[in-house]
Amino acid sequence: MTLGGEERISFYVYVQESSTLTVASQDNATLSNFHRLPEEMQLCILAMCSTSTLFQLMHTSSKFRTEASKLFWGKGDAYFLVEAQWLLNEAYPGQSFWDMAFLTNVQNIEIECRAGITQQICVQRDNLCDVQHDLVDVFWASLKDKFPNVKKVILNYNEERVSWDEEPFPLPLQLLLRACPQGIESSLLFLDKEPKPHLLAGTPDWRTGAWHRCSFQLAGDGEWHKSEPKTFRQTILMPPKQFKGPVGRYNELKYQCYHKIPLQRFGLWPLMVEALDRHHSSLGRDASFVCPLSSCPASFCQAGEWTVHAAKTHYQEWKRLLEVLPDSRVGARLKERSQALDRKTKQVQEQFKEIKNAWITSDEATRAKIKRSWIEQLGSDAAWETRGKGEESCLWVEFMQHLHSDYY
Repeated sequence: MTLGGEERISFYVYVQESSTLTVASQDNATLSNFHRLPEEMQLCILAMCSTSTLFQLMHTSSKFRTEASKLFWGKGDAYFLVEAQWLLNEAYPGQSFWDMAFLTNVQNIEIECRAGITQQICVQRDNLCDVQHDLVDVFWASLKDKFPNVKKVILNYNEERVSWDEEPFPLPLQLLLRACPQGIESSLLFLDKEPKPHLLAGTPDWRTGAWHRCSFQLAGDGEWHKSEPKTFRQTILMPPKQFKGPVGRYNELKYQCYHKIPLQRFGLWPLMVEALDRHHSSLGRDASFVCPLSSCPASFCQAGEWTVHAAKTHYQEWKRLLEVLPDSRVGARLKERSQALDRKTKQVQEQFKEIKNAWITSDEATRAKIKRSWIEQLGSDAAWETRGKGEESCLWVEFMQHLHSDYY
């Protein structure tokens, strides 16, 4: 989960077979009869298969590999995540953690857009808007180059909107959608704000606020069609690249420290909230209880009320939630998970220190050897290609800055 509360699913979890779907050995005879069915019926059954089953067939069945692959990549509710900033930077492999070969198969893409990209595309100078049309072109050219089979694109802007006069959403996002190439279906997932209704005095308000998600799509008449977003969509993280060599070792630590572990830690928050709500509401369904977090006087009577209150008032206070978890099996497992993430974070930090100390404490000959190994890999390994070459690679520049910083 992200800091903004959006779910992110690891690709390996996405294709993992559920224990409830495990086929017992006595059913093997039934499965063997599948091959005796008419081909048309076999294809109908394949279309109803789970994602994990399709993924297995792609790698184990020569007969159904092609059809299973078509169904797997064509899943309409699964979108693979990519960062808008990476596309604006011409999508060099070295500036991404993802396996580049995987990208060529992806059909549905969710693009994470942050406020910074709107300022890059529409530069404000002396109260005038200078539109960088070349960046819009780079954005779509990068997308088509790295995702040649793309069919659907969702721009996801999950930040409070900035004012763009009377426009329904920021002009830079409009420019991106209007420039979408033919053959690609595009839309925008956006945070919108509506006026709060007036409540009677003394009425508790557990709503999380006036912000809600909406979807915009360019209609045939050139106007923006606003609608409710689809109720179910999975955002999948693409599998990471293989982290080989000195460049890979350093960037794997970055991947763990700044990407994987934070998402796993943020994901504990809703689990802890649910565990606390269920614990307190189960103590007496008709009895009220006070917010378990100290110094908060709010009280609740029904299951689920505190969950909404926590989302509004105690958002991301995961350290405080850990302190008040119930002494139950679920509470113990959540604490163990948090401690495991703490240990993993410390381990990554120690490895960062080892790399840094190896440079700081070395003589000139050893430093030259470290530098040579980096420059050779940056020049020959396509996985770490950037715009700059050799010492001008942004990866080498960043590595040098880290070695001479006080961080870790």
